[in-house]
Amino acid sequence: MVRAVEFVESLIGAETSRVIYFSPAGQTLSQNTVNTYLSTRTDKHLILICGHYEGVDQRFIEGWVDDEISLGDFVLTGGELPALAFADSLCRHLEGTLKDKQMSQSESFSLSVDGKKLLEHPHYTRPPDFRGHKVPDILLSGDHQKISKWRFEQSLARTKALRPDLLK
Repeated sequence: MVRAVEFVESLIGAETSRVIYFSPAGQTLSQNTVNTYLSTRTDKHLILICGHYEGVDQRFIEGWVDDEISLGDFVLTGGELPALAFADSLCRHLEGTLKDKQMSQSESFSLSVDGKKLLEHPHYTRPPDFRGHKVPDILLSGDHQKISKWRFEQSLARTKALRPDLLK
């Protein structure tokens, strides 16, 4: 434990830092959690702590950890995968990560109706007909207003069918 504490303290230094420990006891990682870190945290550094097998010493958690985050109600052998998921979800919002910043504005959990989060609409690629499975005609029409309406309707229908809990 002594080495871990000394290492974390050396990272914190005079900089504003936040220490995050990934454990089953933490707040469940969601897009809202990520958005909170993106919008309200002014920390210059996030220090991600990954326990292994039985976790880390409770004294370390009480003395140095600011937040605990969980990936869900299951147990992994370590915190590396939750930390990776968290980092990826944060990094995709950094300038230059995505080709088009607007892309992240219209994906699952970024869309909403009456304050409820929606899943993203289905996506299609070329060719327009693959072994009898066709891209919906509306998407080939070039009518952006109708395409936008179709996408919203599909998002709502997919959410009702696959994740009705999001609409409650």
